[in-house]
Amino acid sequence: MDPTLFIWLLIPAVLIISFIIINNGIIRRKNMVVRAWSDVITYERQKNKTLPELERVAGQYQEHEAKLLEEITALRSTLSLANTSDVDTSQLAQIEARTQSMLGSFNIAMEAYPNLEMAGVTKGLMKEISELQDNISAAISIFNGNVEAFNSGIQIFPNNLVNGMGAKQTPYKPFTNTEAAESIGFTLEQE
Repeated sequence: MDPTLFIWLLIPAVLIISFIIINNGIIRRKNMVVRAWSDVITYERQKNKTLPELERVAGQYQEHEAKLLEEITALRSTLSLANTSDVDTSQLAQIEARTQSMLGSFNIAMEAYPNLEMAGVTKGLMKEISELQDNISAAISIFNGNVEAFNSGIQIFPNNLVNGMGAKQTPYKPFTNTEAAESIGFTLEQE
């Protein structure tokens, strides 16, 4: 076989193989962006499933606290009426009745929420939301890294030529936290 003919056959083969490899790389990086975004959304949905439970539990706990606070306030107002110089057993009976009422409310709450586990449940739900928020932050970092790799992969030469002829993908916008950027006075500007 003539070496010149071999070179003329090899060049198109290398170009076709390069085109396929670059195009597949673009598609692979796009799939990584989509998967990373899916992870972000999954964590957000988990957080959104946890929030109503936290709201429900906190509402129950708040209701319990409000009733207990009401009983304590009533007891304190009764105690403030007590006079040390005037022996009044009816007043003492009223104070004791209020105390028993408050303790009864507290005992009912203890039965409904053994060991006042609502505080523990609330803390647990808050911890779960905090962990989900950490996972969301990590997933966003991974997403932004994949977006950077994808965008570079379609914008650098010769990938931009292959993308223009084949995949025809457009850049993704990375996630930015404008509130955080504004709070520290950071802006990304190009000259």
